[in-house]
Amino acid sequence: ICDIFQNNMRLHRFYIETPIEGKSFDITDRDLVHQWKKVFRYNVGSQVIIFNGSGTDYLCMISGIRNLGATVAVIREMKKEDSMPLKNIWLCMALVKKDNFELIAQKVTEIGVTNIVPILCEHSEKKKVNMERLKKIVVEASEQSGRGSVPKIHSLTKLEDLFNSGMLPQEKIVLHTENAITFEKYKTTTNHPSIAVFVGPEGGFSPKEIAFFKTYNVRLVSLGSNILRAETAAIAISSLLLL
Repeated sequence: ICDIFQNNMRLHRFYIETPIEGKSFDITDRDLVHQWKKVFRYNVGSQVIIFNGSGTDYLCMISGIRNLGATVAVIREMKKEDSMPLKNIWLCMALVKKDNFELIAQKVTEIGVTNIVPILCEHSEKKKVNMERLKKIVVEASEQSGRGSVPKIHSLTKLEDLFNSGMLPQEKIVLHTENAITFEKYKTTTNHPSIAVFVGPEGGFSPKEIAFFKTYNVRLVSLGSNILRAETAAIAISSLLLL
């Protein structure tokens, strides 16, 4: 949770999915209310920071708290345009070991990636992903980092299905080491506000998958001659594109 100090009082920041309208509204997220009551020991009069991904933080005071919900009153709105992602980056990440994939989701959320797409590849060690846990991880990372929005976690998919969906940005790159242009050269030839970047599993993309990318004219981009772990590559490329 992101700590914010207001009048010498430490406030915590929480994400809700529902729209925030008017000067008073209800919180219906039972897990959040349970956390307020049992973990933070909040009561009527406690102050919190609430956001819903719109780019505005709301300083609120709890005016009522029940077993299944709460009511809060808005004290002040705080615009957070500078905490919104600078670009629309889609990280299309091959499935890797559970802990590593969760680390990737957490760190690229902090950096500012807008969409995370788990993809099933030939060299993927895992075949399933816990969507609910991933969503919880990116929400907590958004709360803690002060980010104004929460990235979207897409369903696990295969490369062919993802390209056929038509939802990806026009600009696409894939991290690879052979017959690829350097990232420095790539940056001098493009300035797209929306980019889909593909990162392979341990062992990289298979020759068949690289051939698939080439049929769609997806550029191969290298981060150097060193062989990077999948999580290192994902965090590095996200940082380079956004920071």
